[in-house]
Amino acid sequence: MDSTTSKAAGGSSVGSLRPSLSETMGKWAFRLPIIFMVVFFALPMALTVVFSVFERTMFWMEPGFSLLAYENFFFSARLNNFLSSMYYSLIAVAICFVLGFPIAVFLRKSVPQVAQHRVVLLFILPFMVSEVIRVFALRPVLQRNGLVNETLMDLGLISEPITALLYSHTGVIIGEVMSFLPFIVFSGFLAMEAVPKYIFEVCDDLGAGTVRRFIDVILPLAAPGIFAGCVFIFVNGLGVALLPNILGGAGAVNAGLIATQAIAALDFPLAMAVSAIMMATLMGLLYIGHRLFDLTKILSPIN
Repeated sequence: MDSTTSKAAGGSSVGSLRPSLSETMGKWAFRLPIIFMVVFFALPMALTVVFSVFERTMFWMEPGFSLLAYENFFFSARLNNFLSSMYYSLIAVAICFVLGFPIAVFLRKSVPQVAQHRVVLLFILPFMVSEVIRVFALRPVLQRNGLVNETLMDLGLISEPITALLYSHTGVIIGEVMSFLPFIVFSGFLAMEAVPKYIFEVCDDLGAGTVRRFIDVILPLAAPGIFAGCVFIFVNGLGVALLPNILGGAGAVNAGLIATQAIAALDFPLAMAVSAIMMATLMGLLYIGHRLFDLTKILSPIN
């Protein structure tokens, strides 16, 4: 009897422990992402701003409050390079939108739902290759005797090679488009996935033309996804130093290359200041986009 009673008591104690353990695990399942974001996102961002006002030493920096790094950025050619890189990144964003978003619309409208995610996966596959390899692979394609020039000359479209395709701003724009085009396809597809397919049927029944349907229906519904993809391309175009290093000429400088050059010169406060300015640019764009389009709608179905 005693043994039976003890077993029952032991079983009840184990049963009483199980809910508490599962509840604890459930709480941590929600806390871990928050901790991760604080430790690896919010804290590094805050430290970047703090370090940007530190005073530079010969090999590192020391605590203090100095705006010299920001002065070196805003009152030098670095600001002009930064604004120039913003301009060329906007061109890359526009090209990516013109090429990529129609693909997302086509996937949602014309590809069977069972195969849509498989097709999207094809656009993600290039990212399984190192970015260095992808960017370097463009050089034999764009160079003076590369694939593009040879093809155009064989077709009789040009009489001499186009030298502006490589080691120029044009080369950087081409690199940005080739590197970041899948992001506009993916974010556009996510936005279009929230649009029911009967929307297209209703437009057809009402006799709406392709242009009218695109401007009045598709663009407003997919605006959050389009904006998110465009911001991602824009910010990466500013920050990836590989592109101007490999494909750009002497004047092709972006924020990532400015920060890299500052680190090479052991001017760490300047590198932190450039990073802080890029973060402020990103946050400002996200705030504007959220106020205009409510970016949370990207993953929200339309009722």
